[in-house]
Amino acid sequence: MKKNNYIAVLLLMGLCFILFPNRAHAADNLGYTVSAVPSSKQIDFEQSYFYLQTTPGEEQQLKVKVKSTQKEPVKIKIYPTDAYTGEKGTIEYTEDSKLLDETLKEPVSSLVKVETPTITVENFEEKEVTIQLTPPKESYSGVKMGVLVFELDDSGEKKSMVKNKFSFRLGLVISETGDDYRDSKSLNLLEAKSTLRRGKKMVLATLQNPEPKVLSDLEIQAEVKEKESNKIIKKETVKGYKMSPNSRFDFEMDWGTATIKGGTYVLNMTVTNGYNDWKFEKEFRITNEQARDMNDKSGFKIITPTWIKVATTMLILSTGVIVILLLVRRKKLEEQWKIKKKKRKRKKRKKKEGK
Repeated sequence: MKKNNYIAVLLLMGLCFILFPNRAHAADNLGYTVSAVPSSKQIDFEQSYFYLQTTPGEEQQLKVKVKSTQKEPVKIKIYPTDAYTGEKGTIEYTEDSKLLDETLKEPVSSLVKVETPTITVENFEEKEVTIQLTPPKESYSGVKMGVLVFELDDSGEKKSMVKNKFSFRLGLVISETGDDYRDSKSLNLLEAKSTLRRGKKMVLATLQNPEPKVLSDLEIQAEVKEKESNKIIKKETVKGYKMSPNSRFDFEMDWGTATIKGGTYVLNMTVTNGYNDWKFEKEFRITNEQARDMNDKSGFKIITPTWIKVATTMLILSTGVIVILLLVRRKKLEEQWKIKKKKRKRKKRKKKEGK
C-alpha cells in the first residue's frame, strides 16, 4: 500500500513539473536564485524569461524574485544590458553603447528602470525586485532584446588585479505583435580592412543585420586574394553563426604568421542560411607603412633567436670551409696520382729499352 502511495506521489510530482515548469533559475554557487514573476503581458508562458507584448508609451511593472540560498548576506547589483553580436557569431549582451549598431534605436537599456539597483539578501530570505518598463511612444517593428543582470556586488571588497564577475542574466524581449522574430532577411557588408586585433594580424569584414529580428544559422565562406596576381591569400568557412537584431560584428580572418605585404586586396564572401543567399565583394588597400607596422607589432610571428642565427651562420661557414678543404685535398690527390702514373709509364719504357 505504501509502495503505491510513493508511486502516486512521484507521478503527481512529474505531472506538476510538466504543467507548471519551474521558473526559478538556480545560482546556488552565487548564494542566490533568480526567478521571473509571470506578467499578464507575457507572449509565451512556456519561456522562463520575459517575452512581453508592449503598447506604445504604456508602462509595465515587471517583478523578479531574488532568494538567498545561504545564511551569509549577499549583495546584488541589478541593471539592464542590450543584445549585440559577438566576434564568433553569437548573441551577447553589453553595457557598452559603442558595440551597438546605429540602426538600433531606443534599446532595451533605455526603456528599463530598476527601482532598487542594489539589494542585499541573507539567511534564506526572499525579496521582490520591481522593474519599470516604458516602451517607445512610437510603434516599432520586430523585437528589442536585452537581459536583466543580477551581479554580485564586490564594490565593498578590497581591490585586486584580477576580478571575476559572477552574475545571473534574465532575458528580456519585447514586441508589439508577438510575430516570429527569428527570420531576418537582410545582411550588409559595411567594410573590409586589415588590422591588428589581440596581437594578431587580421582581415576584418564588418557584417550588419539592419532588421529588428534575429538572423540565424549563417554559413559564411570567405576568401582574400591579391588583386594584381589573383593569388588567394586566405580562406575561411564557418557555420552556425547568428546575429542579434539591429547589430553588426567583425568577421575575423586570421592572417597567421605570414608577412603582410602592402597592396590592394579583394574580399569575396558568400553567406547563406538555407533561405537566403548573399554574395559580397569588396576591395581594401594596405599601405606599405601599415603592413610594416602590423608585421612589427604582431605578437604572433616567427622569431628566430639570435643564438640560432649565429649557430646557423657558423655552421654554414664551417660547411663551406670543409667543402673547400675537401676540394683542395682532392685536387692534390689527383695531381699526386697523375705524377705517380707518369713515373710508372717511364719505368715501363726503360724496361722495354733495356731489353
